[in-house]
Amino acid sequence: MKTFFAINKGLFDESCYHFINCDELVRRIIQITLLTFFVTVGCNVEQPPKYEITGEQSRIIKEMIDAVNEQDAKKYVKGFADEVQVFVESEMKVDGRANLMKNRAKHFESHPNVRSEIQHLVEIDNKVIMHDKVWFEEADKVGQNIVEVFTFENEKVVRVDVIQPKGLFQNTGIGHNGE
Repeated sequence: MKTFFAINKGLFDESCYHFINCDELVRRIIQITLLTFFVTVGCNVEQPPKYEITGEQSRIIKEMIDAVNEQDAKKYVKGFADEVQVFVESEMKVDGRANLMKNRAKHFESHPNVRSEIQHLVEIDNKVIMHDKVWFEEADKVGQNIVEVFTFENEKVVRVDVIQPKGLFQNTGIGHNGE
């Protein structure tokens, strides 16, 4: 013996009823519940990185980005050589690790909500090429694309070449990741 529920399909016409099997109704409720659960859980699960750490140099750059997100200038410069030079569009912007640390500290002070995410990371010989996305304010939903080429010697960054949108830091007088 099967039980049926009568469902009024008409908005105002009570003569329009659709009969649905009780088993069918329970099956549909379970489907909707499971779908809602998986969509909700799936949206909240941390996604794996879109890049791969292939060596020690890549790990150093990943730690540098972690330092941006922690706003830790000392940790930021840990993988840089004392004589590091940072170039933006072939113009030297920062000379030396101590100056880079001051630059980053000022940057973090000026942008307390800054965060960065690596989009792509490639390690080739003594270079790491990184495309990262940077957000300066929580309200910024789009972020800024920046590309950096890090040159290593003796497991330390000795040179950074930065490609970024023109005028990105005109109002602050400081740059991102060392420019």
